[in-house]
Amino acid sequence: MTKSSDSSTPDNYRSAWVQPALNWSAVMKVRARIDGPVEQAPSHIGDIELHPLSRQLLAWWLEARGTRVMPAPDDVSPRTLVELLPYMRLLHWEGEERLVFRIYGSALAEATGFDLTGYNSIGEGDYAGKAEDVARLQLMRRVPCGLVLHRELTRPDGSTYLCEFINLPISAGEDGKDRIIGTIVPCEKVSEAKLGFELKAPLTVRRAAFIDIGQGLPEAAERLSV
Repeated sequence: MTKSSDSSTPDNYRSAWVQPALNWSAVMKVRARIDGPVEQAPSHIGDIELHPLSRQLLAWWLEARGTRVMPAPDDVSPRTLVELLPYMRLLHWEGEERLVFRIYGSALAEATGFDLTGYNSIGEGDYAGKAEDVARLQLMRRVPCGLVLHRELTRPDGSTYLCEFINLPISAGEDGKDRIIGTIVPCEKVSEAKLGFELKAPLTVRRAAFIDIGQGLPEAAERLSV
């Protein structure tokens, strides 16, 4: 059972096993189990200062890929990423406009109200900004590159707050499907009692910045940045 975003709702409406992961102090302590320091990942993408959780994922990604362009599916280790898993997404490309959730973290499912595993993240309907959303994701496949988004998410009560989405490419496995790994985290502290959102349009993009992973960025990246 999930809790509404109304702060008067008792905390015990949260699933007890996932509630600790929604506490802001816990979010700020999340660490990837990597050999090197987090400083191997940049703290900023352009003028965007990465949230510490996003930076942990980027540090893992850089270490996991080694001398390759990007990590492989077998590098996505639950043991290494165990602390990030509640906030993590893993998506598979299954068509030009089908990017399907294969992992949707427990903290995300609790905040959203349901598990999106198996759903197409792009969605079937149209909305303002969808063409740019799809173009950004497809650019990640063509270059390849990473992508940081600050999106305005709406609570069921209509109030909004910004969340940081980091998206990093993973090479195709034997199934031939390119992948994206990423996390979602509020840009600023949000109390657990007020943490809840609806992943449906419009998810207004306030910032969008591409991450050069060594392959350069095409002119389209500047056009699609915000």
